[in-house]
Order: sequence, then C-alpha cells, then structure tokens
Amino acid sequence: MSSLIFHTDQNQAFVATDTLAVSPDGRPVRFTTKAFIVPHLKLIIAGTGAGGFLGRWFIHINDYILVKGIENLDNHTPRILAADWQRFKQEFAITDTDRTTTVYHFGFSESTGLIRSFAYRSANDFRSEEVGYGVGRKPECEAPEDCQLPRDIRRMMDEQRAIQAARPKETRLYIGGEIEIHHLLKNGTQIGFQAYTLDRFDDYTSDEAAMYENFRLAKEKGKKT
Repeated sequence: MSSLIFHTDQNQAFVATDTLAVSPDGRPVRFTTKAFIVPHLKLIIAGTGAGGFLGRWFIHINDYILVKGIENLDNHTPRILAADWQRFKQEFAITDTDRTTTVYHFGFSESTGLIRSFAYRSANDFRSEEVGYGVGRKPECEAPEDCQLPRDIRRMMDEQRAIQAARPKETRLYIGGEIEIHHLLKNGTQIGFQAYTLDRFDDYTSDEAAMYENFRLAKEKGKKT
C-alpha cells in the first residue's frame, strides 16, 4: 500500500516514496520508511505492499548476507525472499490473496560500475526481474513527457492519490504522510547518497490524529478482552 516513483540511468537511481502505513481495512496506523540505503553495497532497497516485510529484508541484507554488490546479491535474493515471505505470512496469518509485496533493488554494479535495478514480486515467487532505465511508478499515474525530478514527484503522487480515491475501499491503495527521497548517484569517481523529505501531504495532520485515536481504541479493546 505505497507510492513508489523512481528514475534510473547509468549513473544514478532516484527513488521517491510516501510514508503512510494503514491497516488492511485502510485505517491509518503509522508513518514509516519504505526505502533504505545500504551504503556498503552502494544500494537502495524499496518496497510496496505488505508493511514490515522490507524492514526485515534490510536487516537480513545488513546482518546475515556476505555479498559484493547488487549482482552478487541478486543470485541469492529470490530464494531468501521466498523463504522469508512464507515465515512472514505464517507469523501474521495472511495469504497471498490478502496481501502481496514487491521488493526493489537499485545499485551500482560491482562488475561494470553502472546502475542496475531489479524487482522481486511475491506474485511471481520473487523471481528476479531486471528493470530498465527510465521512470517507473507504482501505482499507475502519468509521467510528464519532460519529467524532471524532484520537481514533478508531488504532481505524480497527487494523481496517484486521486486515482486511488475513486476506487472502492477494498481495492484502494492508500498514499499519504510525507514524500521521502533517496538518491544514489555517481559524481566522477565518487558514489554517494542523499536522503531528504521533499513534501508533506495536506491530510498529514488528520492522518496522524487518526493513528493515535485508532491506537487508543485498540488499547481499550485489548483491556476489555
């Protein structure tokens, strides 16, 4: 339940996400990070779908895997993600029809020094899918013909929100909170990261208030049971 907009070329990966996390029925639950920087691998990971799964993958990469870079990691990712997803579904009693997830990797190749990107989808058993250069967005929206980032990100996410708001609640994706940017780029021989908040949606405050109210109601319900 996320917005993900990205642009890649040989020398950079620009990733924009929202920060809103909701319950299965669409109630605001928390604000959260949906992309992580992995500096020692010159890598950004991002995710859409089931909340919490990407954070576990970040810990797995950072603490338990010995790899050289994005290509070496790609050799192991489908198998590990598939196993982790099975454990995740059992822990939270969910099925593939309840929720899905997609994990994205954006990073500099350890063999060519150029950006490569991969997508791993639970609906496809996390098989490795290479993503070509250009602009990608999920869910759907129009990309301006002369798309400039970060200038056009807010406009694209506003369109995503409008499209989703017109859909029935049971099929709607919820986008909100703030727009977070993660930018991996090469400048000469130097590779670096930038991370910053680009903008805040108009319903941020009302979503935040709803989160605390939902938490209070859930706590009271827990005491009664």
